[in-house]
Amino acid sequence: MDFKQTQQAYTRLKDQLEQGRITADEFETRVNEMVVTDSTGVLWQIGVSSGKWYRYDGQTWVEDVPREILSDGQSYPAQPAFIQAPVFPPTQASPQYAEQPKRRNWIGGCLIAGALGLCSLIMAVGGWLAWNYNPSPVPPLVATLPRPAIPSVPAVVPSTPSPEPLAGPGFAPDLVQFQDDFSNPGSGWGIHQGSNGSTDYSNGSFRIKVTKASQLVWTNPNQSLQNDISINVEATKAGGPDDNEFGVICRYQDSDNFYYLFITSDGHAGIFMFKNNEGTLLTGDALISSDAIKQGAATNSIRADCAGSTLTLYANNQQIASVTDSSFSSGDVGLIAAANETPGVDILFDNFIVFKAGY
Repeated sequence: MDFKQTQQAYTRLKDQLEQGRITADEFETRVNEMVVTDSTGVLWQIGVSSGKWYRYDGQTWVEDVPREILSDGQSYPAQPAFIQAPVFPPTQASPQYAEQPKRRNWIGGCLIAGALGLCSLIMAVGGWLAWNYNPSPVPPLVATLPRPAIPSVPAVVPSTPSPEPLAGPGFAPDLVQFQDDFSNPGSGWGIHQGSNGSTDYSNGSFRIKVTKASQLVWTNPNQSLQNDISINVEATKAGGPDDNEFGVICRYQDSDNFYYLFITSDGHAGIFMFKNNEGTLLTGDALISSDAIKQGAATNSIRADCAGSTLTLYANNQQIASVTDSSFSSGDVGLIAAANETPGVDILFDNFIVFKAGY
């Protein structure tokens, strides 16, 4: 999501909190997952309690206003703002330029001095020519200087340390190994259109459709992550049956070897492994039922920890399952969705973040 979409998402979550549709813990978790990276690579986060923007300066979160918001002309809650006036060239010549006509006095002095020596005649002729030569006025130097452009951002809020304990996500940004809010359709995820389904960017999200029964469709960002990781993503059922599967991939070796951790829109979950193209449900003979999963066309926060030989799945900040397997220790990450007996599964993913495990 970009800055505008994140502000809109924060407003929706605030309304849901006030209406009692989500708890305070759910609100805090969802807001803390909304991290935005600006065009210069700087991380931004909305404060949970204040709704103000905070920028990570490399050591801490400081209150600030993203330039993208101001340049878009969006309104922002009243805060102390300091307008830094652009520095323009002076409208009149500065004193050093105003003194330029004094060169005539220098010429007169040379005429007097030259009268005492052999150069008197030459200097006299030169002085006479200089004195009577009247060129058109030289424009002030400042008039030839390029006029600086007026900054597109009219005001900048000074950076001050965040006063609120809930401002910013509950992690240090240097723990982030990879992230994508899918606002850039060229960020590197695999795009596919086929008879079984499709993967593509979609209005600031990433969409996976499964159009054939009993099929899996997935995509990867082509990342090689050697360290133990935690994957976080928001997933929403945009259409299709509740009897579905959607989640994240870790330790992806190739299309025949990887783990995927998933939930369903009818309140179930599981951890699955493909090894040499043979599938194994690592969490038992049947899927796990969990009240932590929001059913139907709802947004769920999914987290997968792949640390050492332990794989752990969370939904909406609650642990659902944990298993042990040492088949794979590193590899790519990804997004995945599946249809069972009914095709038409349509899942939107957003705010994909990979941390070092144990943050």
